Amino acid sequence: MSEEVEEFRDPLLKVKGVTPQLAALFREAGYYTIESLAVEVPHILLERIGERVGFTLEKAREITKEARSHLKVKTMTVAELLEEEKKRKSISTGSKALDEILGGGIHTHELTEVVGPYASGKTELVYTTAVLATQELGPAWILDTEATLSARRIWEIAAAMGLKAEEVIKQIRFDRVLNSSELVWTLENAHKIIKDYGIRFLAIDSFVSPFRRDYPGRELLTPRQQKLNYCIGLLLKFAWAYEMAVLVTNQVLATPVVQFTTRPELLNPPVGGHVMSHGVNNRIYVMPSPEPYKWVATLIDSSYLPRRQAAFRVTEKGIED
Repeated sequence: MSEEVEEFRDPLLKVKGVTPQLAALFREAGYYTIESLAVEVPHILLERIGERVGFTLEKAREITKEARSHLKVKTMTVAELLEEEKKRKSISTGSKALDEILGGGIHTHELTEVVGPYASGKTELVYTTAVLATQELGPAWILDTEATLSARRIWEIAAAMGLKAEEVIKQIRFDRVLNSSELVWTLENAHKIIKDYGIRFLAIDSFVSPFRRDYPGRELLTPRQQKLNYCIGLLLKFAWAYEMAVLVTNQVLATPVVQFTTRPELLNPPVGGHVMSHGVNNRIYVMPSPEPYKWVATLIDSSYLPRRQAAFRVTEKGIED
């Protein structure tokens, strides 16, 4: 087989320094794309591959550097960056009011987090954006860590919107990951699925929940936060390398002390601590309103948007104004 044909079948061989034997080891470890090598940390690459076929830390540095040269990464002026940001796409939440406080919806190149107590509409937001993503951006992928995902509900939302529900649900992939190790493994091996199926929207419902279950107690707080930070890093890499939009839901903590504040994130703060706070681009806090059939979303933090509120409701169409 000629070298050109072999490279066509295996894009990893386009990276200088990658031999067929090394490419096989990369695929075995979950690196199926040039992007997966480009965004990896050299010492983690070495840890996952091991010192086989003469692979060393220096070799890992060379390969990740070479892989990055294949990506559209360049130094630019702020004016050029502004023009690039204007071209980025977004997915509607289903509610124009909620889209407005988010600057247009759930954006590509960003990690958006929706936080709230139970029955606050978080999963409905995942369903609605996944359905709309298939119409506005491309195929979607949902990771369910709580065994609550309902295929019937997604079908109902698509049908209520007047879409061909049978076609919509074929464009939404699903994985049930019920522990933190499985979630880490899925994200480490996500490059192939993202590339093979053209995934443009990834949602995790809920993100911190498996780490909360598997690392109980203060003595396990450090490894839990390290794992969380590692996964956030992977999600941000996906968002940038594949021009994806990423949405994660998160739970809250009960604080049985008197607090003289109306800020929801202080009354019942999101779990995940500072790692989550620093890791996401936009953070929405959702909660039921005292009024029947009405919910309130508050943009409690953003890297570029002001704090604002919007009201929405949950109907047969999912999230609506």
